[in-house]
Amino acid sequence: MGRVETIRRNHEENFSQTEKYIGITIPEHQNRLICRYDRRFLQEKAPLFEQRVAEGFIRECHGDLHLEHVVIGDDDVTIFDAIEFNERFRFGDVAAEVAFMAMDLEFNGYGAYADRFVKAYIRYSGDEKVQTLLNFYKCYYAYVRGKVVSFRLDDPDIAPADREAAKEMARRYFDLAYTCAARPERPV
Repeated sequence: MGRVETIRRNHEENFSQTEKYIGITIPEHQNRLICRYDRRFLQEKAPLFEQRVAEGFIRECHGDLHLEHVVIGDDDVTIFDAIEFNERFRFGDVAAEVAFMAMDLEFNGYGAYADRFVKAYIRYSGDEKVQTLLNFYKCYYAYVRGKVVSFRLDDPDIAPADREAAKEMARRYFDLAYTCAARPERPV
């Protein structure tokens, strides 16, 4: 788990599953840049991914950590709806989990909270290398969310207004994936 081959398989699976949405929810030029970025990053950073495996950063995580799965109460935080049915998605780099939440905070207009969340993770974990992986995994999860929302378009019973809302939301996620792929690595 957490090896480059597994990451590559997950990412390539996403690319193949979204082919039918090119030109509908994701422009061809965005898809092309994201694919190139993803493949180049995996190749260039392969030693870092292997180092993270060796250093124990691959763990059983939530696997689907975004805002819809977090409830903040007066005195506590509850996280629910983990991916229990698929080890390939549940076991991964904690950097991916951090990036998923940061991506969703950014997507929903809470960029400052995303930065605070990542900084808090680094402060408590000492994991400075997450900064190198952050845009890569944010791109991946924005792409995943764009794909999942695009799947709604396959429902023949979806109302026209809901279809348009799904298209717009998917486009926004793909735009964020594109932005992350085009964004230079930066410290948080």
